[in-house]
Amino acid sequence: MSKKIIALIISAIILVLTVVGVSFVFQKHALDYDRHLTADVYIDTAIDQNVNLVFYKTGCPYCKAGKQAVVTAAKESPYPTFYIDVESAKGQQLVKQYQVEKAATIITLRNGESQLYLYAKKTQAGKITANTKNIKEAFND
Repeated sequence: MSKKIIALIISAIILVLTVVGVSFVFQKHALDYDRHLTADVYIDTAIDQNVNLVFYKTGCPYCKAGKQAVVTAAKESPYPTFYIDVESAKGQQLVKQYQVEKAATIITLRNGESQLYLYAKKTQAGKITANTKNIKEAFND
């Protein structure tokens, strides 16, 4: 074989290997989906989130009466607890989303399902107190 043919064959092999290598690297890294942000992760964090939302309003006598019991119970909960001021703009969005009617409300989100609990009540004698039954039920599920 002549030197020109051998050089041509070697050049063709180098060209093919270069194209295959560049293509492999480009597809592997440039066009690859982030494997950490899968549908499963989305479902676990955004849809099937397990959190507690405690709604309150500054100056609300029911919120004040239940505050200490709620804070104490929330510390023992296996799920994170978020405190939502119903008078804030973001708080208003959550109030509408979860149909909260009274400020002293706990919303538990478990596997995509929400449950509403009122964490304070007025006794028959007219005294406003923490609703310990609802608080325990909300944080101990």
